[in-house]
Amino acid sequence: MKEFISHRFTEFKQISLLTLLSVFLLALRMKITHDFFLLFLIWNLFLAFIPYLMVVRLRFRESVSTTNIILTGIVWLTFLPNAPYIITDLIHVRHASSEWMVYEVLMLVSFAITGLYLGFLSLRDMSAVLQQKGWITTSQYRSLFEYTILALCGYGIYLGRVLRWNSWDIIQRPEKLFYDMGNLFIHPFSNQRAWLLIISMSLFLIVIFSLFKNNTIVTKTAP
Repeated sequence: MKEFISHRFTEFKQISLLTLLSVFLLALRMKITHDFFLLFLIWNLFLAFIPYLMVVRLRFRESVSTTNIILTGIVWLTFLPNAPYIITDLIHVRHASSEWMVYEVLMLVSFAITGLYLGFLSLRDMSAVLQQKGWITTSQYRSLFEYTILALCGYGIYLGRVLRWNSWDIIQRPEKLFYDMGNLFIHPFSNQRAWLLIISMSLFLIVIFSLFKNNTIVTKTAP
């Protein structure tokens, strides 16, 4: 248990450092330019924290009921794409003036890295919870679960960035959301650009997550 808490404390320091760097760069930009256009990055980062904190709550509990895991998992999966979604905020660099271009890239990349890190930690922990529960029995099944979730994140990023859907629209406007989701499968050839983005984003996330997982120190789970 001490090893688990120590690992979590180190992880928290890393997340705090990344978050403070991102917020500092944004605050400095707004202070100098008096331009508050990119303030929404704070909100996007907040959304990226939600799935991470939800799974951390499960990891710190000695026992987790099946109902709790299922309900948490549904909400977790709904919000998880918000973490890697921040990568697509890089498109806003096009609004930067030439003298601010490099700074804007650094700032946006810092937010993107923080979001990715939160998402990957969240996915790693959810896999550990399911494995501890006995729902994932082998390393192959764990990888299959993780890569499937990342592919769904790629799909969710397209829904958010291109079709402009939000996580809470699944409650507010479910009919229209499900229509747009189904349209991609019903008419795949007329949505080739959409699938190009979805597949490329999914592959990107899978490759980067594989590197992250292979270079992460494996620690014991909480008892």
